[in-house]
Amino acid sequence: MKKSYPTWTVFSTRCLLSFPLFVFANTALAEFLGENSRVSIDISSRVSSNLDTQDHAFMHVLGIDIHKVFSSETGDIGTLILQPYIVKLNNVKKPHFIFDDGNDTKLTWRIANFNYTALNQGKFNIRLGHFEVPFGLEYQLDTNGTLHQLTTEQRGIKTDWGLSLNGIMPSFEYEVALTQGSGAEISNNSDSHLFSGRIGTLSTKNIVTGFSWLSGDILAANGVIEQKKVALDLSYYYYQWRFMAESSIGKRAGNNTANGFAEVMWRTPKENLSVYTQLRYQRAEIDHNVSSESSSTSNWVAGVQWMSDHGFDVSAQYKHKLKEAKNQSIEPILSVQLRYRM
Repeated sequence: MKKSYPTWTVFSTRCLLSFPLFVFANTALAEFLGENSRVSIDISSRVSSNLDTQDHAFMHVLGIDIHKVFSSETGDIGTLILQPYIVKLNNVKKPHFIFDDGNDTKLTWRIANFNYTALNQGKFNIRLGHFEVPFGLEYQLDTNGTLHQLTTEQRGIKTDWGLSLNGIMPSFEYEVALTQGSGAEISNNSDSHLFSGRIGTLSTKNIVTGFSWLSGDILAANGVIEQKKVALDLSYYYYQWRFMAESSIGKRAGNNTANGFAEVMWRTPKENLSVYTQLRYQRAEIDHNVSSESSSTSNWVAGVQWMSDHGFDVSAQYKHKLKEAKNQSIEPILSVQLRYRM
């Protein structure tokens, strides 16, 4: 088997040698964009180990995060976010279908959109580009580039290309989107599309609730899959504690599905160290064309994240099964990631 360690070493060495260039480019771009702009360089390396087979998979990421607020004399016009990232995989057994194989290198976009906010003081905005699908808990928090993920895995799509209407009202927030259903890539496949949305209470409160839906045909590794889902989510903040839960029902490729998710997280008063644990549950029909028989699977996740005042971020996470479905195995995976943003 091909060794993975040299790839990690080569990638890290190249990043260190290029560091002065990154700093120069970062400063120059920020000056070019002018006021109300932020530019960050984002570098990370991740190793995930299957503790049963002792296989190690690596993912190295190098990207830039551009955030620019455009304004006029009368107020803000809109916000531009651009996040292009180069992702290098090494020895990944089940890569996302946008990669050719488990050792591929690809330019991806995490977020790339403009949100026009000048219509009605933030109550009615228009977003165009690549953005997070407005659904459930994942939509409320920025988990991009971290080990700490929430419920995206249960629906198979996190970001998409399209158009949305969004805003913050006096007593609730909302976003309704019509997107391609292609996920990370712009697709010419006319068969895929997605209609989604979330309406929730104000995210600045200690208790946040929301109702979400999505319906459409989503591009996957084996083609376009029909998916419909509705969900309820709840978040409760109590001093350094955060409690989150999401429950959803729907259909995937005609099969009835039900999903549950719960998380408890604690962080220090300075918010530089956090510890969390999760429970995930899924039940789905095996084949609705044959019978209504269903199977279920569940797992638990535990993680920790430490962030320094100088841009470094170290995190670790362990995933283990509670119950496996007949056609789905849950491997014990330990992941560690080192990240630096400047």
